[in-house]
This record gives sequence, C-alpha cells and structure tokens, in this order.
Amino acid sequence: MAFATSSQIGVDLNSASTTQLFALGYRVTGSDDSIYEYVLASGSITTGQFVQVIGGGTAGVFLTANLVYNSLALDIGVAQFTISAGSYGFVAKQGRNLYALFQGSSIPGGYGVAFATGGAICTSLMAAAGNSAAGLFMTNSSNPAVAAATVVVQGLTMVWARGLTVANPS
Repeated sequence: MAFATSSQIGVDLNSASTTQLFALGYRVTGSDDSIYEYVLASGSITTGQFVQVIGGGTAGVFLTANLVYNSLALDIGVAQFTISAGSYGFVAKQGRNLYALFQGSSIPGGYGVAFATGGAICTSLMAAAGNSAAGLFMTNSSNPAVAAATVVVQGLTMVWARGLTVANPS
C-alpha cells in the first residue's frame, strides 16, 4: 500500500470518504514514485480498475469507447482501493507496484498492454485495433482459471498512461 510523501495533513491514499476533504483534482506524491489525484466517483469503482478523470475531478470506470477524443478529455488513473459511487478518494496517476485489473492471462513484460472492457487492461494480442496503451508495464503475471476472467494483479508500473490511437476531431 502506498503512503503519501507530500506534506499535506490528512492524505490517505488507501481509503475513500463520503465527505470531501480536498479540492477535486488535488495531486499528491506518494511512495514508489507515485502521483495520486483526488476524485469524486461517479459510479462504483473497484480495486485495479482504470478510470477516466474529467475536468471537474469526477472519475468513472474507463471504457474503450472513451479512447476517442471528446470534450471530457482523456485523463487516466487507476484505483488502488474500492471507491463507492458518490464517495471521494485518490486514484494513482503514475507509480510502481500498483494494482491493476487485468483481463485474461499475461506474462511479466512479455507483451504490451491494451485497454479491455470494464476498466481492465489485457495483452495487446487480445485487444481490438485502436485500443493499444502506452505508459503501462506489468511486472507480474496474470493467469486466471478462466481465460476471459478479470483479476487484480499487483505489479503495474504506470507513467503517463494513454491510448496510442486517439481519434481527434477534424
């Protein structure tokens, strides 16, 4: 579990609150070269799910359909604990040894990763065209009992996570 290294009193990188304690969008640094952003969950978010953070500081489960440029922007984070709908918490924007929801099997560093369904990532071999991701690297393997299952894996290194193919407006 990460801990804050910023000098802000009251920062808890491992739990949510029903009371807003910081300004939405507030960023803090943490252990393992991490940066976290304070958000309001627009829906239930589980450990390891990737989220899209929109301008006002609201976060919802990241969907591959969101890889298309829109007015909400493409700002990605990953939840390190469960955040209930309407609650506040910090999501990781970068760091090492993070939790990630992974769909299917993978080997450490064997393949690039891509965005899958429901806020998960998968190997680039399982992804549809245009869902490739950059800035993400898994250091641990994922081997669920059912090939299409999603599992939470600790060992994600994330630096400026983004989709590689983003359609821009003309």
